[in-house]
Formats: sequence, structure tokens, C-alpha cells
Amino acid sequence: MQYKKRNFLQTEKNNQRSRFISLGIIAVVIILVVVILISLLSNNRKVSAARLPCIASQDIRPFGDYILYYDGVTLFCLNSNGTERWDYTLGSNASFSCSDKNVVAWNNSQLHILNQNGQPTYNENLANNIQFAKAGSKYVGIVMGTDVGPTLEIKDMQGTTIDTETAAYSDMIITDIGFFDNGEYLWTTSLDIYGTVNNVVMHTYKVNMTNSGEISLGEHLVYNVVFANNQLHVISTEKVRRFDYRGSEDTEDSVLVYGWKPEDYGVADRKAMLLFSLTNNSTAGMNQLRLLHGNTDKRFTMPSFCVGAALFEKSVYAFASDSIYRAGINAQRFEAIALPKSMDGVVVTDFLGMLNNGVAILCAADGSVYAVTVP
Repeated sequence: MQYKKRNFLQTEKNNQRSRFISLGIIAVVIILVVVILISLLSNNRKVSAARLPCIASQDIRPFGDYILYYDGVTLFCLNSNGTERWDYTLGSNASFSCSDKNVVAWNNSQLHILNQNGQPTYNENLANNIQFAKAGSKYVGIVMGTDVGPTLEIKDMQGTTIDTETAAYSDMIITDIGFFDNGEYLWTTSLDIYGTVNNVVMHTYKVNMTNSGEISLGEHLVYNVVFANNQLHVISTEKVRRFDYRGSEDTEDSVLVYGWKPEDYGVADRKAMLLFSLTNNSTAGMNQLRLLHGNTDKRFTMPSFCVGAALFEKSVYAFASDSIYRAGINAQRFEAIALPKSMDGVVVTDFLGMLNNGVAILCAADGSVYAVTVP
């Protein structure tokens, strides 16, 4: 009888231990679920908007996580909430361009190089008038002189001349320049106007070294060149073509994009992400998008006509007059998100670009400009 009692007590203890273990496991699972939910909710960005002090007719551009605008005399830098970070006087009739960290501005032959904090690192008159300039992470490229047969000059951020090239552009018009591979290399596109047919030529350079490549691209104009996975993705009005540093083409990897207009570019998983809209004669805007990413060639139809589109964190965003549309790169359709309450009654008419932190610059019908945080 005593033995049965001890056995019964031992069984009860074992049952209690099992119940405690089960309750402990359930508690751990509940805690993990709560933590995951909190994490998901904390990463779900809320749509918000800030009205900016600029107007739509001014020159407004994304600048990394910030916004630049030129009012005709002064260049201003704003936070994404619209507060001013710095200003710099350029005078009238100036132009500017920027990378994520640096600004280059010019007026006739006067060249200004500014860092991210608006401090000038160089401000001098050059020997020739400046056609245009581009800023990279380490250098700036300046196109100077006459339209035909210009001079390309490369300077560091303190204004020291690193490279000068004239001979390569004899009888040519330089149409664009850009830096790639951590700013150590440079590409240019130029137009040969004296041939029997127009011919676009792309040159590639290692900064402070010799010309590393020269590529004849044919008569189709080039929109842009995107560097990803050690390849230059040359986007023209006809197709996307891929080249290495020295101009050797991967002829089996070109994609026909005739009839599609580039909207935005990015890099995800070391592969280029190229976003296009279908060109049409509709004044209502765009309603079809196309995304190229690695071997993916995907098309989206928006719920309504949009004024612009962009890429951010592996998602496609499109902007309509009263809504934001979002679709992940693997999604089948767009999700519609209302504009924030602070924009009630605002009719969006234009999209000017996306900041690196996921803030879109939108223009309204009354000329006002908003910085809108996308979800």
C-alpha cells in the first residue's frame, strides 16, 4: 500500500513537471510571437508628408538623404522634413549637379565644389566656359569649351586637376558623364556629328590613367549607364546592353526596351534593377511599368495613371494624383496607399525623385512641393 502511494506521488510530480515544461514552452512561443510582431510593426513605416519651402518651378533634386534646390541665386540644402541645413550663394544663372555626398555648381567659367555640409572645397574661375559637370564620390568631371571638340577635365574635391582629355572628343559632342566602381572609373557618352549617320561613342577611363575602352554604340541615344556586378549596363532608346570595363560586350545578354522610358535605377543582390514605363501619347500619365532585375523581366499594370515611379528597398513605387502604389519585386499586383491626411485636397502632378531614405519629392497642382515618406 505504501509502495502504491509513493508511485502515485511520483506520477503526480512527473505530471506537474510535464505541465510546467509545457507551460514554459507555450510562454516562450508567445514571447517569440510578440517579439516578431513588435519587430514587424516597428519596421512598418508610416506615410507622412512635409511641405517644403521651395516651389515646383525651381531646380529641386535628391541629395542622398537630403534635398537640394536653387532659387535663382542661392543653393539650399534641406532635411527630409523640410528644415534648412545650409545655404550657399551661387549668383544668378547657375547650374548644379550632385552625387550622394558632393555638389558641383557652375556659372560661365566659375566652378564651385561643395561637400555634404555645404562647405566649399574649391571655388575658382577656369580657363574656359563650363558646359556641364558631374560629381562623384571622389572626383568631379567638367566638360568645357565649345560644343564640338570640348575638353573633359577631372578634378579631385580640392580642385586639383587629375586628368584632362581633348583628343578623344575631336569632332564630338559630349552628352553625359558618370563615375562608377567606387568613383575610381569614369564613363562618357559622346555624339559623332560628322559621320554619314549619327554615332554614339562611349569611353571608359580609370581616373588618373589611360583610356581603358572605346565603344561604338550606334545611332540610338543613351539614357544612362548603370554599374552593377562588374558590368556597365548601357540603357539606350533601343535596348539594354552590357559591357565590361574595356568595352567587351556580352552580346547574349542584351534586352530590347524600345518603346519603354527609364524611370529609375538601382542595385539589389549585386544585380542592376532597371525600372521603365511604357511610352504612349496619353496626357494622363503612365499606367504600365517594366522591371528588369537579373534574369527577371516583369511587367506591372497600375490601378490608375501615375505621374512617376521609383525603386526603394526591393519595391516598386508609383505616384498617382491622390495615392501611392507599392509592389515588391516578386509581387503580382500593386497595393494602394492613401496620401497622408496633411495632403488632403492636394493633387499630385509630378514626381522629382526619391531620397536614399525612402522619401519621395512630389509636386502639387498649385506649385507646392512635398517630401513624402513612403511606406
